[in-house]
Amino acid sequence: MKKFSLIGVLLTLSAAFLWGTVGTAQSLAPGSASPYWLGALRLVLACLFFQLLFAYRQAKNTATTSAEGQQVAAQRHLYWGFVVGAGVCMGLYNLAFFAGVKATGIAVGTATTIGSAPIWAGLLEAVWLRKSPSALWWGGVLCATSGGIWMVLSQSASWVINPVGLMTCLGAGFCYALYTLLSKRLVAIASPLTITKHTFAIAMLIAVPVAWGMAGTPSLTLPTWLIIAYLGICTTGIAYLLFTLALKHMSAATCVALGLFEPIVAFGLAIVVAREPISMLAFGGLCLILAGLWLVLRGERAPNQ
Repeated sequence: MKKFSLIGVLLTLSAAFLWGTVGTAQSLAPGSASPYWLGALRLVLACLFFQLLFAYRQAKNTATTSAEGQQVAAQRHLYWGFVVGAGVCMGLYNLAFFAGVKATGIAVGTATTIGSAPIWAGLLEAVWLRKSPSALWWGGVLCATSGGIWMVLSQSASWVINPVGLMTCLGAGFCYALYTLLSKRLVAIASPLTITKHTFAIAMLIAVPVAWGMAGTPSLTLPTWLIIAYLGICTTGIAYLLFTLALKHMSAATCVALGLFEPIVAFGLAIVVAREPISMLAFGGLCLILAGLWLVLRGERAPNQ
């Protein structure tokens, strides 16, 4: 039986809670704010957050930082190979998600990306690590994914079926899943803070030039900068630091699957904060997500097939 980690569950759910606030925060931004720049600049502020936190840790505990540096240096080819791969995946994930949502609409794009990510993660673990998750885990993922899609689409008055957009969103889900598996390998070499500092720096170097090419020079107001600061520090910096720390305690596929808690948070905020009208069908999707996450957690304790 695999060791079940309550710490890993709580860390992942905390990260998913922060991710669930992204939609509400973005809805408060002025309509002129480009989604490409929102995505790119939140990576910039996340990098600044990681760098400041790393400098503080280095000043407080030089011995730990030195020991970690020696461990990274001893496995530098492996470490930097995974870091570059994870950084590219995170950069492509941001770009593909925003492009996919723009092509298909928020409902279809979000449902496709979030719903496909845990399936990709399970398949990648089965192929790459040759450790397929248990049948119970797969049942939970399919249940939670169906609930998430049901919840998101039930809130949309109209759907746009764009094949290219759907493929882009599926690609975003794949990039996110691969980023998670690469980060899982990295936590055996370095601390979550060091990993996120390096991977998000690479993601930023990819996202900023593309945002400039797609949306031109940004012209942002103070309220927009405040929203970007929240997106960068809380929903990116803190959230991904918690998520990477959770990878030390649980499998990558289960961490991705527990991210399906995100639409539940977004659903609650839509009711409480945004005062949006809620379809009763959405509550059925919410129940499916909760049931699926419970099965996923039981599957995490079950032996692999």
